[in-house]
Amino acid sequence: MSVLDRFRLDGRTAVLTGVGPGVGEHVAKAYAELGANVVISARSQDRLDRIAGEINALGGGRALAVVADAGSRADLDRLVTRARAEFGSIHTVFNNAAAGVVYAHDGGLWANTDAVWKTAMDVNVMATWWLTQLTEADMQAHGRGSIISVQSCGGFTPIPPAVAYGVSKAALLFLVRELAKTQAPHTRVNCLCVGSMSPDGQEADIHNGLGLAERNAIKRFGAADEAVGAAILLASDASSYTTGSTVFVEGGRVGTIA
Repeated sequence: MSVLDRFRLDGRTAVLTGVGPGVGEHVAKAYAELGANVVISARSQDRLDRIAGEINALGGGRALAVVADAGSRADLDRLVTRARAEFGSIHTVFNNAAAGVVYAHDGGLWANTDAVWKTAMDVNVMATWWLTQLTEADMQAHGRGSIISVQSCGGFTPIPPAVAYGVSKAALLFLVRELAKTQAPHTRVNCLCVGSMSPDGQEADIHNGLGLAERNAIKRFGAADEAVGAAILLASDASSYTTGSTVFVEGGRVGTIA
């Protein structure tokens, strides 16, 4: 096998949550370009239909769009069932959905209500737990599973008042390490930490005052397609000896923050 062949995903099925403009869309298209059939999910039917249509027009791996809320176990069960019925055994899960961010203009610390905490934990932590459980039999059978959960800089460095979000992302980090132990050797489980990143690489108005780009070693926001290489690495045989790890694609923010 050549070096580049180790990055191919031919014949595999990937399930992705939180697919929309940004990291999810770019990763779904990259996986399909490399030969995988992709099952993309989010809460917006129109967005999913557009992305699936663009993937299917390219002639690589096929795409199936399934509306699902990553914070609902029932929705994820239905997502996995649809994926398996359409494309067969599941090889990769890309947990990209995220929720529970609170900004200063939302009311500060105590805007982290019980409802926000529940949403953050369900989407940011439990979705990985549920999808691991729902796909375990497939991955045990073929022995080439990869579960990738998108991590945040907020799971490493506090970004108040987004307390519920940060705590949930920190919990996700440890869940991934636990699952890496329990699911080996048939499934590798890793985090992909993205930060200060937007669909077009521009800082959104909602971030004004946070100075996120200035916290990065690279001193700019990242474009969403800059996470694609790491997402391919973690899904493919090129990372066959990597599990329980975190790959950082955040401009050096976590490692270099003052």
